[in-house]
Amino acid sequence: MIKIIKAEERHIPNICKLWLEFMQFSQEFDPVFEPREGAVPVFGKEYLRPAMESDNSLVLVALDGEKVVGYSYSLIGELSKLEKRKQCGCVHDFFIAKDFRRRGIGEKMYTEILEWFHSRNIDRVELQVIAKNEAACSFWRKQGYDDFQHLWYRQI
Repeated sequence: MIKIIKAEERHIPNICKLWLEFMQFSQEFDPVFEPREGAVPVFGKEYLRPAMESDNSLVLVALDGEKVVGYSYSLIGELSKLEKRKQCGCVHDFFIAKDFRRRGIGEKMYTEILEWFHSRNIDRVELQVIAKNEAACSFWRKQGYDDFQHLWYRQI
């Protein structure tokens, strides 16, 4: 049975491995996601650990027994002082290991994320999805998300 829990220090090495798998998976859509040499320890130390320690972010893991099979990183972002709204929820990372997809784990994890945002009076959640990742686009549409902005690029 899969459990979704708040990530703990002991999960960091396995989350880092999943993050690398996430980046490798993302490279299938665009090579820009290739991590730099030595990126995994930097991810753990400079991004993951601070996120786990912050009151404005939530790092969850999906556990199959003691095995980390998915993780998510969500945060409350401060917006421009020019906008009426001051804060917005953001799902920054969301990844389930290949062998565990299409089992309802993502929906279960997302439910926990939404409850956390609701408990902090966040009424809008935004996220970015690789446009060519049809499975991810389908998942987020199923969760009620719609297109908001398009991030365009051009190689020069």
